Amino acid sequence: MDNPPLSPFAAFLGISIDEFSEGRVLCSVNLCDHHVNNGGRVHGGVLASLADTAAGAAVRTVRPSGTITATTDLSISFIRPPTSNRLIAIAEVIHSGKRLYRVEIAIFCNEKMVAKTNATFMLIEKLK
Repeated sequence: MDNPPLSPFAAFLGISIDEFSEGRVLCSVNLCDHHVNNGGRVHGGVLASLADTAAGAAVRTVRPSGTITATTDLSISFIRPPTSNRLIAIAEVIHSGKRLYRVEIAIFCNEKMVAKTNATFMLIEKLK
């Protein structure tokens, strides 16, 4: 199995795919100054983007070859603010249907969960 490719946006944020297997992916990001909001905390969009990236990569490990998917739903619960400069997301596909995939994602910082996320992906046609 080849390493699932990153989107240009994920690469722009500095997200990397560190581990992957069928239906499971571990992604991380080293936080920088541009990842924080005006209050000096990690911007919620960074956590949501990390979750979406990890979930999408996990789906790519199980979807049929030659197909593409898109996020149709993403919900995130912020549990506590990150306290260091590295986030780790673990995404696991919990349902692979004919067209829909459900994924659970947990985001950690210093081994403590900082966010819990659920996502749905759907098989779609490629843009022409």
